[in-house]
Parts: sequence; C-alpha cells; structure tokens
Amino acid sequence: MAEETTKFMDGKEIKDITPSSLVKEYFNNTSEIKDLELAINAWDAADRNTFLGDIDDDIATAFAQIIRFFNQQDAGIPVEERTPIKIYINSGGGSLTGALTIADAIVMSKTPVYTINIGAAYSGGMLAFIVGDKRYAYPSASFLFHEGSTEPNQMDAGKFRNFADYYEKLIGKMKNYFLKYTKMTEEFYKEKYRDDLWLFVEDAIELGVMDEVLEEYL
Repeated sequence: MAEETTKFMDGKEIKDITPSSLVKEYFNNTSEIKDLELAINAWDAADRNTFLGDIDDDIATAFAQIIRFFNQQDAGIPVEERTPIKIYINSGGGSLTGALTIADAIVMSKTPVYTINIGAAYSGGMLAFIVGDKRYAYPSASFLFHEGSTEPNQMDAGKFRNFADYYEKLIGKMKNYFLKYTKMTEEFYKEKYRDDLWLFVEDAIELGVMDEVLEEYL
C-alpha cells in the first residue's frame, strides 16, 4: 500500500507549502479588505514567527498545532537544516495547564524553537520561555517566577482534596521544567517559588533562564 501523505491547500503536500503560498492562499480565499495588520500577521505566521500573549487553553492548543504543523512540514529534513520556529513572548501568564501544553510542544518539537521575550515573560509565559532551544530577550524585558494561583469552583471537601492533590502534581510538573532548563537548584526553588521573583535580563542570564540579550531584531 502506498504511503499516505498529508494534503493541504488545493492538494499540496505540507512539505511543499512556503510562507508566500500560505499568504497567497489566505488572501485569495478571504473576501474582506485586507489591512496592514492582517497582512503582517499572516506573513509572520507563515514565516514561522508567532506571538504569545496571555495564555488560556485555546491559545495553548493553537500553539501546539502550529508547532506540530511545521514539524510535519519539515519531515525528512535534517534537524540542523530546519528553519527555526520563533515565539515572541509578551505574556502576563495565565493557565498553568495551557503553559504546560506549550512547553511540552516546544520540548517535543524536532524543529528548533527559539523563544524571545520582547517585554514580559511572567508565570506561565516564563515557563513557555525557558524551554526554547535558544532563548533571547530584548534589553528591557523582564521575568516573573512564582508558584501560580488557582480559584477552584465551589466544591465539597472530598473533591477539594482531590483537586488539591491534582494541583500539587501540576505544580510538580512545572518545577521539573524549571530545575531542568535553568540553573535553579532544588533549594533555590523551594525558597523562592511561593513568592514573586522578578528578574531583568542580567539576573535571568545568571540564573540560566535565558541565553542572550538581543541588540538587533532576530
């Protein structure tokens, strides 16, 4: 039986899709008048540039799909020859499950994923940032590390205990990422995670949170 290939856009194979063909397809099939912002956003997405703001589970699903799509497109290309996916982050955080979804997708990606903090990588945004294959930041960017918070709906005592156990394990998954992808030690993590730890780029480099401060656009 012949090997099945994924088809997209008028029968094209994913590996044959280029940024220009994606943008052309978008404009050819959208009747609305296109403004500059739409054009820039369409081109950025097609050119592997994505922008992460505050995180919810829908946003996380979209990022997981984007990363998966470009990995499919790169099938058969040696990893070292693949064009990186770039995630520009200006995020106040959000859903921890969503942040873990994005982090998992970045880690599983064979195509390199670069993370760039252009302003803020706070809480879940910082979690998504630290797992990038290369991690950059604008000179005035900042980071926030903390345990996070949750507001469970009203529930009886038994369900609350179950939820608390679940959330503790969720926090543990976040902890594992920070211990693996930064220079944080177990002792440092335990000391800081219940407070708000604010970092600018100099401290972030020292703590192994990021790799390089950008002096020009990437």
